[in-house]
Amino acid sequence: MGIYIKPGVPGQIRTAHLASGDMTIIGPASGALEQVVFDVCRWDGKRNPVYGGWTIPAAKVDKVRIALESQCQELTD
Repeated sequence: MGIYIKPGVPGQIRTAHLASGDMTIIGPASGALEQVVFDVCRWDGKRNPVYGGWTIPAAKVDKVRIALESQCQELTD
C-alpha cells in the first residue's frame, strides 16, 4: 500500500495492490486531491461506486503510478 500527499494540501491518496495485480486508488471526495486522482485514473481506471475509489488494471498500474508520483509525494510503499 502507498500513501501519497501533495505538500500544502490536506488529505491523502491511498493505493493498494490486489491479488489479481490490479491496483486500487482512494482519495478525498472533493478538493485538489480528488482532481489529482481523477486526472491520473480517468483514462486507464474504472470508478468503483461501491467503495468510492478507482480500480486500475494490472497492465496500466505502472503508467498510473508514474502519473501519480509526478503530482504527489509518496510517504510509504
